[in-house]
Amino acid sequence: MLPLSNIALRKIFVDGFYRTHAGMLVFVFVMLVSYCLFINTLGTVMPDQIDFWQFFFTISLVSNPLIMAFYLVASALYAYKSLKYVLNQLVLPQQEFLYYSFTSSSKKQQFLYWCMVLAYIFIPVWCYTLYAIIIGIVFGYYLISIGVLLFQLLLIIAGALMILKESNRLIETSKPNWLIRISRKWNKPVFLLYTFQVFNRSKLAYVLTKLLSWVLISSVFILFSDIKDNSRLLMLITSCIVVAHVVLIYQERIFNDRYLSFLPNFPFSKAKVFFSFCLNYLLLLLPEICWMATRFGLITSLELAAFAFSAILLFRSLLLLNGIQVKGFLIGIFCLFLLFYVCIMFSLGIMLIPINMIVAWGVFRRNYLNDNYIGV
Repeated sequence: MLPLSNIALRKIFVDGFYRTHAGMLVFVFVMLVSYCLFINTLGTVMPDQIDFWQFFFTISLVSNPLIMAFYLVASALYAYKSLKYVLNQLVLPQQEFLYYSFTSSSKKQQFLYWCMVLAYIFIPVWCYTLYAIIIGIVFGYYLISIGVLLFQLLLIIAGALMILKESNRLIETSKPNWLIRISRKWNKPVFLLYTFQVFNRSKLAYVLTKLLSWVLISSVFILFSDIKDNSRLLMLITSCIVVAHVVLIYQERIFNDRYLSFLPNFPFSKAKVFFSFCLNYLLLLLPEICWMATRFGLITSLELAAFAFSAILLFRSLLLLNGIQVKGFLIGIFCLFLLFYVCIMFSLGIMLIPINMIVAWGVFRRNYLNDNYIGV
């Protein structure tokens, strides 16, 4: 069984790795070797000096500690790339037969075969390493040449041990995270489910959104520091905050269509559905709202929050006009942002609050039950 397993492992992991990373390998290794062998120096070089410049960089690999360090880091990155590929392939459903066939042999045999798999993947690296070692030995750099080879062998051994541990681990269902464990017994309103979804599976998008929000806030403060009217500056900052959250607005629409498509069958009025989803954004915008309240006062922060929620409701209503087509949604967001900017510069920012609410409600009321998502 082991020879057959060896063939299967090579076809699945080795051949698959080369097919997936063929472009990278051609660029990194073929171009590098060609450069070292056929380098043309700048200026006039005597014929007896050409051979020296052709393998100058290869000699530096085994004589210069800095060049050698770079090569060892590159070898470690290549090992990480190959290890990540093998581990990603192991979790695929079509590779589950390995858990029931290959793992029946002893762990020592499994370890040897995983070392062979990684050794096959390391063939391009070893070709250049052996070439450098031969030149290094010729010029008397014995310890460094052998050290480079031993380091790459250690990378293969460490990778094989990690793959061995992963391949013999029982397949477990994903454990719920801390949020699910804490809120398991809570009564969750249907209109707040998207917030739980964000903190459960979209934490990276939420963090990046907050980083973008603070970057935009800082940029507006710097670029428009000459604006003496503080209300216009704050309105512009609020519009930037809302634009920074368009990804979460778009994902909320996808989440509602995928998991909450039953809502139209419930006895909820359109007004309740329209305003209840603001609970999500009340929680998602809570850091910005607290920042406004502590820095600009209660009344000013309420005006800014009202403007933010009116803009969010308008942005959400755009998705009803264009379905889930992100291109049209982004174009609409860009046009509305320019309109907001013009109105704010003419001190008409407060007027945008009722206008946004009226337009958003009109679009929502007409297209809420429209399955074809045709525009108004």
